[in-house]
Amino acid sequence: MRRSPFVLRTLLTIGFICLCFISASAAEWQLKPFLGATYGGNTSFVLVKESTGHSHLNFGANATFLGEVFGVEGDFGHTRNFFQGPEQPLVVDSGVTTVTGNIVVALPRHLAQYTLRPYLVGGAGLMHIAADDQQGVLPISSTLKAMDLGAGVTGFLTKHLGVTWDVRYFRSIDRTIENGQSVGSEHLSFWRANMAVAIRL
Repeated sequence: MRRSPFVLRTLLTIGFICLCFISASAAEWQLKPFLGATYGGNTSFVLVKESTGHSHLNFGANATFLGEVFGVEGDFGHTRNFFQGPEQPLVVDSGVTTVTGNIVVALPRHLAQYTLRPYLVGGAGLMHIAADDQQGVLPISSTLKAMDLGAGVTGFLTKHLGVTWDVRYFRSIDRTIENGQSVGSEHLSFWRANMAVAIRL
């Protein structure tokens, strides 16, 4: 936990440097509403520990300011029923929401004008975890610092409309607690794969 402010300051500094290198004439805004799935989850929360292996529908959107190579992005994603499955009949409602600010490194724009443009993305933000059980004995409601790292590819079909495929790994920055809901610390990690409509503004 002591390292997290340093990580945040480092990301903000790198993001500022990236913005300085983005030429206004070469930069573009991209809006990407997406639909996908989360999978490969792992958690320390006792009540829902056995249910994170299932895939669940995920939706959200991100906005990117992207130059010739570097860019910055804001990403929002939400997964309903994240902790629900055959192993957890007592969980009646649950969800995970992520909000992150990211740095984007893409194939130079002039090399990808008429083809797919791959990119790498990574950053940090917040992850909200919630779950309710039938008896209301061990409700979960926790907001943790989080990081994400991934890659994707975008292809534009017209000047303003395209498609993006994206895979990312999300992990909470663990927080030690003493409330009995979690073993040792509050922790959640998972993968997200999605397809988005890319709108060039």
